[in-house]
Amino acid sequence: MSEPAPPATPPGLPRPDDGATTHRFGVNVASNLAYFVLSTGLMLWYVPFLVRHLGVAAYGMVPLANSVVMYAIVVSESLYTAYFRYLAIDLNRGDAEAARRTFASASLLTLLACGLLMVPFGAFTLLLPYTLAVPPGLDRATQFLFAGTACTLLAGLLTGLFSTSSAIAHRFDLRNLGRGASMAARIGVVAVCFALWPASLWHVGAGLMASAALGLAIDVAVWRHLTPTLRFAPGAADHACVRRLFRMTGWSAINMLGLLMLMHADLLVINLMFGPEATGRYGAILLIPLLVHTVAEIVLPLLAPLIMARYAARNTEGIRNLVTDAARLLALGLALPAGLICGLGKPLLTLWLGPDFAGMHIVLALLVGHLTINLALRPVGYIFTAYDKMRLQGLVTVACGVAYIVLAVSAARWGGWGVAGVAGACAFVWTLRNTAVLSTCAARVLGLSPWVFIRPLAGGVLMLVGLSLSGFLIATTWPPRTWPALAMTATALSLGYAGLSWGLLLSASDRTRAAALVRWLLERLRSPGRSHGDPEPQAAGLVAPAPGLAPIRRTSPTGWPRSRP
Repeated sequence: MSEPAPPATPPGLPRPDDGATTHRFGVNVASNLAYFVLSTGLMLWYVPFLVRHLGVAAYGMVPLANSVVMYAIVVSESLYTAYFRYLAIDLNRGDAEAARRTFASASLLTLLACGLLMVPFGAFTLLLPYTLAVPPGLDRATQFLFAGTACTLLAGLLTGLFSTSSAIAHRFDLRNLGRGASMAARIGVVAVCFALWPASLWHVGAGLMASAALGLAIDVAVWRHLTPTLRFAPGAADHACVRRLFRMTGWSAINMLGLLMLMHADLLVINLMFGPEATGRYGAILLIPLLVHTVAEIVLPLLAPLIMARYAARNTEGIRNLVTDAARLLALGLALPAGLICGLGKPLLTLWLGPDFAGMHIVLALLVGHLTINLALRPVGYIFTAYDKMRLQGLVTVACGVAYIVLAVSAARWGGWGVAGVAGACAFVWTLRNTAVLSTCAARVLGLSPWVFIRPLAGGVLMLVGLSLSGFLIATTWPPRTWPALAMTATALSLGYAGLSWGLLLSASDRTRAAALVRWLLERLRSPGRSHGDPEPQAAGLVAPAPGLAPIRRTSPTGWPRSRP
């Protein structure tokens, strides 16, 4: 049974601006930005490196392995959603004993999930040559690659459990440390193996296993540092808490299953309908929409704990303001990379992967364009998590996932659209889900107008269309044929975009906040050695830290550590 919606925060009570101080928010954004730059640079080099050494058909097994095994993320993300919600509420309300029970119960469920997933992972790995189209002579190597990908996801189950502490405490700098080290290890192992021996999928699988082990070790160390009073004690699980977590995990799993059908069924459909060569070509350009996702991840992970903190403080108005502002600014921010990619996709693919991939620019535009809307509306999903409305979200998402697969197969096979039909079906169904259904339902949960989360997207959508058409016109008339020419074209379009956005689409309060953040960054650059004891601007109305948590030098408005000695 879901919890009743909490009333709005009465005037005078402290607002849960946890992590929203200039210092912490700036550090988190800078940390996410640094990880984005690192991951982007590594992956832009890594994908052509693999294609060049393995060949297109063999490389196609790498994204295919991710797509198949990623369906187990239904379990990992569902568990994370459940225990993140309850642990965030316990800690933000200062109930350390309830937090310990929640974490112990989550530990038990995580271990059970790891044990259960080993069975289908092992069976699918053994039967893989009989279920998928594998390039000749690569059966064993592809099986090992799938085993490495499975190990990564099993380690991810445990990583998700331990990483809740850094998310709720708004220590994304520590979380990104593990993510960056893990990615560097994965690529480094493959690069060293390719240098010493002939390139093989065996080496890619070994890199995945090494990165999973290192990432888990770092996340455990961060968890022990931030929450020393929590214990990994599955035997201390509370039966009532386990049932509560399991119930929410079930509906969250249904939601994740639908999302995976929307986001990862494309490679399976293409592999079964068009073969490994088309899978490799399509899989190679998937890195670019992944980079747009990564751009959004600079900000999106910061919003979930903020929404949970406001829910714990019964601040309904704060949730509405946060989500609407986030949707508006995310749409404006994402329209820039999405518009550049849609408009300059043909010369980008020609320079990056070669002239043979230039014809994929329409597919690329279909994969990227809709992300301006759909990633900007992702904070709406956090409302369903906070108010324990996962059942509605899950049923809608699964229905959309089934509709997408039917539409993708129909468009590709009977509509004659080929691979573009698969990408276009995803864009259409995913946008319909987020705009026509989930946004209006979330507005009803908060008692608001059904258009409250749609209206803020208008500016970003208009800028996306304008920037895409401008880039396409330039690429058609004066196509950039070198990387410097492409960079200059993108820079000129970006400057024009920034000027129009700043002058026409940002409010006075947006410009004030941006100027304050820039001033803080400049101050940090001038005084890099600033002491932890120096005062920093923060929201008024702090509450006492949760009992039993780690000693802290300063507290956030919900009692969570802002920095540690």
